[in-house]
Amino acid sequence: MLLLVFPVLAMILMGAHLMFHGFGLLAFAVFVPIAILFVPHRFVAYFSSALLALFALEWVRAGVVLVMNRIDAGRPWMLAGAILGACAVFTLLSAAVFLSQRLRRRYGLLPKEAEKIAA
Repeated sequence: MLLLVFPVLAMILMGAHLMFHGFGLLAFAVFVPIAILFVPHRFVAYFSSALLALFALEWVRAGVVLVMNRIDAGRPWMLAGAILGACAVFTLLSAAVFLSQRLRRRYGLLPKEAEKIAA
């Protein structure tokens, strides 16, 4: 259950990104997937992983746009690129949390034989 901290933080980070860019109402929509993380159903794991992968792609897109704008303006760009790259990597690794055996068991992603062996 403690592993869910990483996806929750990644979703809150995306909400802050959306709010910074003026999507205030959409920023609060990230609390819906956070709430459904506590429902132990396999759909939740698949949905959350896919959503976090999309969030990582948004971080990459935002990083490329920001770096290109900074290069065009002649401003330093490496720190901005590193920060947004780190956000993308963190978000993608947060999606990988659902591959752990503990969360696979929680969300019913393990085959029945593996559940008996793991218990």
